[in-house]
Amino acid sequence: MTVANGLLPFKLSLVHKPLSITGHGGLTCVCEALISLFPKAYYRGLAKALGYKSWRTVYRHFQSLVLLIASGGDHVDDIAVLRADPALQKLILVRLSSPTQLLDFLYRFHQAEDGRRLTKRDDQALSVKGVAHIRPEGPGLVVLAGALTEVVRRVQAIRPYTRATLDVDATIVEAHKSEALKAYEGTIGYQPQVSLWAEQGLLVCDEFRDGNVPAEFQVLEFLKKAFGKLPRSVTKRYLRGDSALYNEAALSWADENGIKFAVSADMSPSLRAKVVAIPERDWKPLARPAAEACADSTAEPPHEERQWAEVIDFVPEWGCNRKKDGKPFRYYAIRVRSTQPDLLDPEATSWRHFAIVTNIREEEDGWDGGRVIRWQRQKQGTVEQAHKVMKDELAAGHLPCGRFGANAAWWRLNAIVFAVLEYLKAAALPKEMRPLRPKALRFHVLNLCGRVVESGRQLFLQISTELPGAQLLADARCALLAQAAVLGKDLVTKPD
Repeated sequence: MTVANGLLPFKLSLVHKPLSITGHGGLTCVCEALISLFPKAYYRGLAKALGYKSWRTVYRHFQSLVLLIASGGDHVDDIAVLRADPALQKLILVRLSSPTQLLDFLYRFHQAEDGRRLTKRDDQALSVKGVAHIRPEGPGLVVLAGALTEVVRRVQAIRPYTRATLDVDATIVEAHKSEALKAYEGTIGYQPQVSLWAEQGLLVCDEFRDGNVPAEFQVLEFLKKAFGKLPRSVTKRYLRGDSALYNEAALSWADENGIKFAVSADMSPSLRAKVVAIPERDWKPLARPAAEACADSTAEPPHEERQWAEVIDFVPEWGCNRKKDGKPFRYYAIRVRSTQPDLLDPEATSWRHFAIVTNIREEEDGWDGGRVIRWQRQKQGTVEQAHKVMKDELAAGHLPCGRFGANAAWWRLNAIVFAVLEYLKAAALPKEMRPLRPKALRFHVLNLCGRVVESGRQLFLQISTELPGAQLLADARCALLAQAAVLGKDLVTKPD
């Protein structure tokens, strides 16, 4: 036994024996969320795709990684913290996998489309400097994507929406691996693209890409895949994005399929000339979106002036604009300038011009240009926030190795955890907790300290009612038990 003294009047005693106490009592509800979501058939399919003999092994590795990411771990080696908690493992009925086992699990996703393990020569042919190419997914990644689709389906069943606004954007994940390629801004790493269902707060589709693959590359194919993931109960579909989506084929497809969109437009010389030529009388004040507005009305206004105007008679040479019965897309201009003079930069108070393109029309949809612009800008608080959560509050910003398929699986597992936590909030937690991000969920629910007691062949997790999260956990377990009835006999109850 080691005794350590410190500044506070107590002695720290280090004992060389396991204690029947866990600091992660709330993680059990994440395990029960997984049990209520995915049947044995899912793990059998994943085991077959990855070459495992037993679905139980895959279940153990999958659950270990989900718990690692949900609890705040950044690296595979961080699983050692959870493995050193025997009380937690007794509760979840699984001996968590070792770092070596988890790495082997991730390596198996480094596959060709036919399931063959990729070699270094294959990687050199698939990821080439200066050549944009989206690598095809192997069977393992395809089955893994099914988990994300299933969570979306189950959340929609609990919290149905007939409207789906998909916000599409890519992000750069820095990774100093010899296999990683350089992105447009000079960062070495990867550039995954995602689509987020704004109303549900769920990622519905992701595509892991090399760093040199820009967001606009094959964007039409990505949009078809993303909208194809939406449940059939969705009847109204919308799309928002930045200039990476300013693509004739993609926007024409969206318009032909009844998808309303607002996308940032490239400021070509011809568009810029039209914007600059807009008369002063046509510019209108642009109020800030609700997400940006300050709740305190006494606070100083932003030191920025914003205005908008419709761009008249700008019709690009796109095929959809040449159709006899077609309706050209509408363009709105935005201009912004600082209201604070800068002695070092006299141009600081000059107008900066931007534009968006949309098929939302005031005469048909009742939205004027100001509303369309504010709505389009709200994606900054959805998909861009999701990127931040994925990389900073989960573990997507710390890729495990240099193997593309393993990194793609790691990114997708983080997307699955992102979705599972949203499912947990929808199915088992109070409505007021819906805005909580992973960091806050850990503080309130997941990191509850409890004692594990065996009595009369029954296992008990004892948590003090002085902790507000204790009742939350009790209510969550009851709700998840009811959700598990959906799976029937294929429920995973005793994996070992």
